[in-house]
Amino acid sequence: MIADEAYEALEEAVGPEYASREPAVMDGYSWQAHMNVDPDIWIPRPEAVVLPGSAEEVQAVVRACNKHGLKLKAFCVGWGPFAGPGKEGVIQVDLRRMDRILEIDEKNMIAVVEPYVIAGALQAEAMKVGLNTHIIGAGPGHSPLAAATSLLGTGWDGIYMSNSFRNLLGVEWVLPSGEVLRAGTPGSGSGWFCGDGPGPSLRGIMRGWLGTSGSLGIFTKCALKLFNWPGPPKPEINGTLLDVRTEEMPNFGTYMCLFPDREKYAEAIYKVGEAETGYIHHKTSHPLLLAFLAPRFTRKLSDKRILREALLALRHQFTLILAADTERELVYQKSVLAAIVSDQQGVLLDLAAFPSIQQMLFWGMVRSSLTPLVFRPTGNYFAGFGTDESLASQSLADELGEPVGEKGGEEGNVLDEFGDDVWAPTYENTNRAHCEHILLFDHRHREHSKAVAGYGREYVELGFEKFLAPGLVGMTPDVRKIYSSRAFNFNEYQKKIVAALDEGNVSDTTWYTDEAD
Repeated sequence: MIADEAYEALEEAVGPEYASREPAVMDGYSWQAHMNVDPDIWIPRPEAVVLPGSAEEVQAVVRACNKHGLKLKAFCVGWGPFAGPGKEGVIQVDLRRMDRILEIDEKNMIAVVEPYVIAGALQAEAMKVGLNTHIIGAGPGHSPLAAATSLLGTGWDGIYMSNSFRNLLGVEWVLPSGEVLRAGTPGSGSGWFCGDGPGPSLRGIMRGWLGTSGSLGIFTKCALKLFNWPGPPKPEINGTLLDVRTEEMPNFGTYMCLFPDREKYAEAIYKVGEAETGYIHHKTSHPLLLAFLAPRFTRKLSDKRILREALLALRHQFTLILAADTERELVYQKSVLAAIVSDQQGVLLDLAAFPSIQQMLFWGMVRSSLTPLVFRPTGNYFAGFGTDESLASQSLADELGEPVGEKGGEEGNVLDEFGDDVWAPTYENTNRAHCEHILLFDHRHREHSKAVAGYGREYVELGFEKFLAPGLVGMTPDVRKIYSSRAFNFNEYQKKIVAALDEGNVSDTTWYTDEAD
């Protein structure tokens, strides 16, 4: 239990109305469904919660924690247990009051945001001036700042807009000591246009590849790169995702590309990248999409052999949205795409012939509003692999993970996805890709939870055997210990970074450097 003197210091930092240690409030922070396969596993209850409203108040909270021997963990919009305490004695720093879009620089294509700005709101504002923002797979409710500074950041639009940590420009970072560091051009008073100078870049230290997940100070502002939006500034969208109706979008085309095998599918992706065409790219799992949109109907189809074979025949495919500033450019891009698909013995479907499907997929991908539906069919899901590597390695991850999902469906522990459970966008002009095997399960059934935990171990073992990164589960202390020994003992360097920046030992490093058997 937090001492009265320490709690009073926190109240003084943010104001009494923005601090709490009430048990019921603490319990509200102690359950995160994603990556939590057991309904009885609650993450440790925080000792107290504070809601700072500025970088100065964040500094005051950090200094109070240093003075009173408390640990802290930053929380933004939340998504999994890695957003909360990993051990006892931790103060939850909830950043929801810091929710302002501070600047949209139309000329230089930059947005400056606070932690609780969500991607959907930033996208709506950016579109008003002909710009767009990268949205990760977690959907339009995620924090772009958190994705860019502290965790993974892959999404549907990566082929054009890359990855969140590539789009990170200047940052304002409250270090574990309570000092403020402005990295990149903000540190020299030169604006927010660059995160890597003047001077040495700190990108690798402050986040690396996977990020510290709020375990090394708190980011209070950041600048993000924005991208071209050739659509209307205020799109008219009516209805729900299932029956969306919208105005004509003459500068876009939506296509589904189907191939006879995995090799030709992958080669086509490479060629699309070489041609520098494509605005949004994604391997769309038809069974997953069907489960999202009609979960009860999907269950009724699981024993239909003909449908299963038909869906499996369509699994080597992707959906591609083209975007152009002129009709002539769009015609050119479509001709290039048609040639690529033909060369790989594929089939090109122009979804304009199916307006309802086209509009659902278009806005579902532009807004990244399809993937949050992953919770709808069963209430929970587990992601196997979830890595960001070369396209070749991710094609291997696609192939290796298929039998695990099929076994889960046959055993009745996860929703039967007809042998195709992969969510796989690309980024950086298709040179790199992301692959997740999505297992939909109901954590209210203990046998399902236990089985899914076993499938998770299978993914880790497959990845370790074939030299693939572990993905999100790489944040867990046991998987980190296994992989660090293979990958140049990277965690020893992470521990040195913590030791150098956190002399007061206030960081909760459960999801960053801790190891376990």
